Amino acid sequence: MADEPFLRPYLTDPQAACAALADAYAAWWEEAVAPHWPVMRRLVEDEVLVRARTFATEGVDALFSGLESRARWERPVLELTKYVEAEYAAGKRRLVLVPLVFAEGCRLYSTDDPEVPAVSFQAMGAAALREPVEPAADDRLGLLLGRGRAAVLRELAGPRTAAGLADRLGLAPSTVSEHLSLLAGAGVVTRHRVGRSVSYQLTDTGRSLLALLVGEGVLGAVA
Repeated sequence: MADEPFLRPYLTDPQAACAALADAYAAWWEEAVAPHWPVMRRLVEDEVLVRARTFATEGVDALFSGLESRARWERPVLELTKYVEAEYAAGKRRLVLVPLVFAEGCRLYSTDDPEVPAVSFQAMGAAALREPVEPAADDRLGLLLGRGRAAVLRELAGPRTAAGLADRLGLAPSTVSEHLSLLAGAGVVTRHRVGRSVSYQLTDTGRSLLALLVGEGVLGAVA
């Protein structure tokens, strides 16, 4: 392995080779990731908000049951799809959930603290990095509210920030804020301040409206 040409610089002049590698990573970050970083960060922040609210209002069963399609929760066992078959007894140790923008199923791994294992999973809304959400052709809710406002309403099964909604839907933040203000005035959306952020969520009236016009079982749903 050490005879590979691309490895020789790391043996002959490791300091210069590592510096060149660091510069290459920095250049890749600037070109490939930095333009999308604000959107990626808001997706993860919204995911943390959704999971924290789910845990606080509905408990651990709802939190783990909706974690990821390749994770199965049957109390007290969380089963993850992995390439290596293994069992891990967490006992009374803490568990950290880590939402990722790009993830292939759930993964269990250790942290710097041996008493704190972590599970990573795919954050919702990563499609916002590819293209805006297209409205359905047969859209009764869109006919009633307008397509943009209907799209905002559909995204609010769980708590969302205005910036996170704008990222998901490919709409201007000012447009989303206007839609949210009108929906809140109509009593179908409610506001909650969490730290420096304001989150929005459907009221019972909003859930009933979606269930009636869209035919989705959103009563009590968690994104």
